[in-house]
Amino acid sequence: MQAKDFHAGMRNSQTDPRLPPLGTLPAFSIAARTGSLTLAARELNLTPGAISRQIKSLEDALGIQLFNRKHNAIVLTDAGRQYLTHINAALSTIDTGTRALLPDRVRMVVQAPITIARRWLIPRLGSYMMENRSVDLSIQSLALGASDVPDITIAYRRGCDEARFPSAFLLDRTVAVCSPLMIGRAAASTNPEALFDLPILLDTADAWSWRCWCDTAGIAFRPRGGSVTFDTDEASIDACLTGLGIGQASPSLIERELREGQLVVLCPHLTPIVGAYEIAGPTPNGPASGFTQWLLKWREA
Repeated sequence: MQAKDFHAGMRNSQTDPRLPPLGTLPAFSIAARTGSLTLAARELNLTPGAISRQIKSLEDALGIQLFNRKHNAIVLTDAGRQYLTHINAALSTIDTGTRALLPDRVRMVVQAPITIARRWLIPRLGSYMMENRSVDLSIQSLALGASDVPDITIAYRRGCDEARFPSAFLLDRTVAVCSPLMIGRAAASTNPEALFDLPILLDTADAWSWRCWCDTAGIAFRPRGGSVTFDTDEASIDACLTGLGIGQASPSLIERELREGQLVVLCPHLTPIVGAYEIAGPTPNGPASGFTQWLLKWREA
């Protein structure tokens, strides 16, 4: 194909009504993954308004509504879910081809507790990968006995005083939560003392989160409706979702469940700090240092 034919073909493809505005597709994909215009904007270094306009432009071009807008949330329509499958596949193909062209690839091993890896880290990794296309990440759960030597280890430390965690990238605040199937959506006004007439879910044997929450509420920790103890936050959250009882969880780890109404917060004025996530060991070097800086940009304001 001669140069003039190539450029003519490019002009035709750009004006082809069957093609959407291609620059809007990453915003659509990331907004669908995060369920939040704010988080999508943060990944793409844009404003939420810019993301909203890109998605509206895509919907107008397609003549199809891709999201249902709710208060502080967006949820894919059936058409949006179907379209997302094709867009993600296309973006993945482009990303794979781009990575194959880049020299000097680096493998970086990140080890982390399973709950923060699944519920906080993975939903945000897209922005890191877009900025660091020559890095191949290996995310390993500490709970599964990862054997590789890590470049970065994310560790959790308990504590109620924010001043103890000057280098943490995520403070672990806890709230009491349960399924609306159990207590109803009027639960926000529930009396703290009254919660203990219901089954209580514990994510540690010593009920650390519950005891900190009770100290903040000025009440004693005395479950009267029985309790069930789990050995991970993940299991306790799963139990909450099934309506088994009332648990403690960090809002940062249950963003989607809160947004979609699968969980509701009880006594929302009670949000004590119970610990923090931070990088363990000496300050990482090289690409690992860049990953640490990326983590720190998510620190709570």
